[in-house]
Amino acid sequence: MKKSQCNYLIVLMYFMATVSGQGFAKNVRQDNSLFQWDIKSNNQFALKHNNKIVWQFNADSSDASKPYFDPLCVVGGQSLTLPKPADHIWHLGHWFSWKYINGVNYWETDQNGIAQGETFWSTPKRELNSDGSAQISLELGYRPRKEENVPALVKEHREIVISAPDSDGAYSLDWIQQFTAMEDVIFDRTPIIGEKDGVHFGGYAGLSVRFSNELKEVKTVTTDSTNLRKYNNNYIHIYDVAAVEQNGVIDGQEYGIAILSHPDSQYGRNWYIIEEQNFTYISPAILLQGAVKLSRGETLTLYHRVHVHKDRWDAVKLNKAVSDFLETKNKQLISQ
Repeated sequence: MKKSQCNYLIVLMYFMATVSGQGFAKNVRQDNSLFQWDIKSNNQFALKHNNKIVWQFNADSSDASKPYFDPLCVVGGQSLTLPKPADHIWHLGHWFSWKYINGVNYWETDQNGIAQGETFWSTPKRELNSDGSAQISLELGYRPRKEENVPALVKEHREIVISAPDSDGAYSLDWIQQFTAMEDVIFDRTPIIGEKDGVHFGGYAGLSVRFSNELKEVKTVTTDSTNLRKYNNNYIHIYDVAAVEQNGVIDGQEYGIAILSHPDSQYGRNWYIIEEQNFTYISPAILLQGAVKLSRGETLTLYHRVHVHKDRWDAVKLNKAVSDFLETKNKQLISQ
């Protein structure tokens, strides 16, 4: 995709996500008096309702190697995400990470939270609204961890548009990401079964949710399960579907998180899923089918919507959310 085309796409998606409540949950609660913003620093802030955190954004580089969301809660509920678990301390609740860029590992870290590849970012710009909606913008870079001021191999512009919680306490997060190669780069991942040195846990990279261990009776739902491959009983790859969610129960209440991939998002319709006891995870696996190469100056655009909600969505509800996602864009195209 040419740079000019990607620039148009990112502007269009940003317009989609902000105009007329685009990307915001329906039936927004009328009484906003119980929402508060807890601004701990320029890099860490949270939405609270009745003094209980709904979601928190964390972008302090002394805290973690990538920006991330934790907790993510339905209003009044417990967190659905798990940051820095002992089994994978580089899992950060709800976050984005590449695996390999030009053979350097940006995903896993050492016990001090340091990865071979450095992800660095600007101080986030933010708009925090009285109804609980928000918009976060930041610039990121990716480079081998050598010394300070080494130029970035890849630059990213990221917009995250978060809806006001609706009357059920649900909301959505629109992730709009544009990556620009400053040099020729190859994005790659651990090989999967069927490839040389392939392993059952291979294929991961990208936007991710690691679920809280408090979420029990977890089930995975997809818009279409016909092209599903399961490895080692608990690792699942799904090809060419629009959306996936995992849902379960905490304290007798059902909750779920769904991720939707827009058709204009490049490499966004393959999925990596884990269904183990105390290890549940979903991700649109943008590199599942192989490495992606960008020449200097080329761009890659990703656009996903994440729904945090009560109850268990089935395939019908998940497909309806996808239809709403697409319909909103079509309306905006018509208005252009």
